[in-house]
Amino acid sequence: MENEEFDVIIVGGGPIGSIASLLLSKKGLSVCLIEKNATPYPFPRGIALNGFTMGVIEELLGEKWPDFDYTTAIEVGYVLGKDRMNEPFGKMQPPVIEGEILDLDHYGFINWFNQPQLERLLRAKIDDDGGIEALYGHEALVLWEDEKNYITIQNNSTGDTKTLSSDYLIGADGGGSFVRKQMGSELKSLGKSIHFLIVDINAPRSALQPGKEFDAGGHQIIDPDGKRPTTFLLCEGINHGTYKNTFRFEFALNKNDDHAKIQSPDSIKKLVSPYLVPDEIKIVRSTIYKFNSLISKEWRKGNMFTIGDATHQTSPFIGQGLNLGVRNTLNLVNKIDLVSKGVSEDRLLDRYQVECFPDSEFIIKQSLFMGGLLFNVKPHINLIRGIIHRLNGARGKPIDLFPAFVPETITIPNGFKPKKSSQKGYPMYNYKTEEGLPRSLRTYNPTKYRILCKDSSGDVDGLVQEIPASIQPLVISLSDGKNGKKTSGTSLVSCQRDEDLKMHQKLFKGVDYVLMAPGYTMLGTYTKGQEKNMISDYLSMFCLV
Repeated sequence: MENEEFDVIIVGGGPIGSIASLLLSKKGLSVCLIEKNATPYPFPRGIALNGFTMGVIEELLGEKWPDFDYTTAIEVGYVLGKDRMNEPFGKMQPPVIEGEILDLDHYGFINWFNQPQLERLLRAKIDDDGGIEALYGHEALVLWEDEKNYITIQNNSTGDTKTLSSDYLIGADGGGSFVRKQMGSELKSLGKSIHFLIVDINAPRSALQPGKEFDAGGHQIIDPDGKRPTTFLLCEGINHGTYKNTFRFEFALNKNDDHAKIQSPDSIKKLVSPYLVPDEIKIVRSTIYKFNSLISKEWRKGNMFTIGDATHQTSPFIGQGLNLGVRNTLNLVNKIDLVSKGVSEDRLLDRYQVECFPDSEFIIKQSLFMGGLLFNVKPHINLIRGIIHRLNGARGKPIDLFPAFVPETITIPNGFKPKKSSQKGYPMYNYKTEEGLPRSLRTYNPTKYRILCKDSSGDVDGLVQEIPASIQPLVISLSDGKNGKKTSGTSLVSCQRDEDLKMHQKLFKGVDYVLMAPGYTMLGTYTKGQEKNMISDYLSMFCLV
């Protein structure tokens, strides 16, 4: 090792730690990445990425992006039993707008992927990055702060130890985080822990049992009779996607289950046999997993921080755990960059938790709610489900659950009280691309601060140009299309269904500007004549020097 001093030290080199190191290096900061495993964990864990995370990963992988395999999920159905999977009583499915599935041309709402492959690609980018010193096969032993952050690490192969220092130190070291414990940060429980048997299967689509030949997506199976709620994920599309020959099952465990026996190959083949032909499958992994719903009470201590599972842990029912970690990591990276370069005061770093906690808490609770649809098999709940099934699923008219999966607009303390109607209009707002394809507004430059303008941005363009480039927001006008406008580089036109035009009306009801932070956070809403107030509010978010 040539260097012992860094701008940032990151403990934990999984997807979140690797993404953080690459983002920080792109900002020009020197990074040391410490990871106890010499090679990536060989089995899949995370499996779902949303459009926000996909955009971040595509930018970081660069020329290696074509090597990343993924398949967009087309539908997620809620069904009463494994024998009724073609009769979902509820379905999470992006809408079809003018013959095209929303966002399918651009990642899609949920995308299945292989975590080991992603980690290998991220490591390859790190190896090529001159700003990152990666110490794989090293483990953190001692951590302290004395003006700077100091950490003593051990080479797991040789036993040699070394002490490093940095201006900032980030714990990306998972649910049992060493860094979080050394910071003295306690975890708050937001719900009960749940045990599952997780099984990853390698098999061709031809292994699907008759009646189970669905497109890529997933099925939440209530199973009130057998009382084993199950998640069944199909990761290969019929005619789309590059992530193939993969299926995942998540089987709920009962109190009387023998955890060792249920993981035997014969037991697993019996469990998956209603869905796949047992003789055509290869069991890649099976493990008992405990899903927690936890959030750290303190995300910063001095210049030490935690990100990812070290900060928040969620159940898998809406597939947002890793995505949440990426959004929050980007928030922290941007703040460290501004403070380290003298653009912002140190107190900006306190806003990391202020801005990210509401979104994180909401996602964890939303996942628990969706899990409740799967796990509650009490007689009166089953009776209600049966009625809904007869009225909806059996008639081919499942309840639309897509809005329940779409993250709600988040507001934060010290924000500027955006109007409720605007908050309701943002999540389901859809626009047309220049090619005429439907996209959700959530996917439009989601990593940037944005000013959404009703019809015209002319009154704010000049004011925005005066803002320092490092914090300059993106300005875009939105139109309902009635004036003949077409989507261009500076203007987006909403889709033309009645529900889309209503979202446009909600977003701009009584306002002319909507100020957005990265992700789903709405900072404020403003009217004509309040342009200078809006820019002043925006600048106050950055605690400028």
